[in-house]
Amino acid sequence: MDNKNVPHHATPALIALAAIIVLFSLEGCASSKEEGKASVVSAPSALAGERKPIAGEIAPYSGSGKTLVVYFSQGEATRWAAEDIAELFGADIEEIEEKKPRKANFIGFMFSGFQSTFKMSSAIKEPRLDPAAYDRVFVLTPVWSWGLAPPVRSWLKLQNGRLPKSAFASVSGDTKPDKIVAAMAKASGAAPAAYAGFVEADFKPEGRAAYLAKLSGLADPMR
Repeated sequence: MDNKNVPHHATPALIALAAIIVLFSLEGCASSKEEGKASVVSAPSALAGERKPIAGEIAPYSGSGKTLVVYFSQGEATRWAAEDIAELFGADIEEIEEKKPRKANFIGFMFSGFQSTFKMSSAIKEPRLDPAAYDRVFVLTPVWSWGLAPPVRSWLKLQNGRLPKSAFASVSGDTKPDKIVAAMAKASGAAPAAYAGFVEADFKPEGRAAYLAKLSGLADPMR
């Protein structure tokens, strides 16, 4: 194609998009080789070993007040952590649902990473539960392309200024939670009382001690 037929203002955007596509492609390929059954948009997806019940390992919450746990997950890890927190607090739990399911293929992976990189939201279904009716809320998000997952950003924006005492958690391959939690706080207008960053190693049998320590650190300030 002759360059004179392409608008000059479009060239940098096309170059940037191409670079992002290459980056996501390499990351996706690496994940597939290392994890075998990795989720196309979030990590970790496939969990090694048998899942152990949380009961008996961390003391359950025995105080008053209602607790809500909100999460989005296309794999298993974020759901796992959310369910453990809900069990500890005897909480209601709500999974964020997108209006249009994401495609579990290369294109779906690319688009998800693109949305996360550029801090975009996505259309979600109307929440069933109102966080303002609770005394505390936990919000968990997978990490996509080192950023906040768009469906969780949408939910947080929808609840901006309405959250009670809150705790935020990210679930990723190995991404530190600070940047993700900062994005969650900005979208929701709420400074978390606690936060944690669960990583792939925490969900393996040999990482159980680290998982329990992070879960306790997230839960204790919310008791």
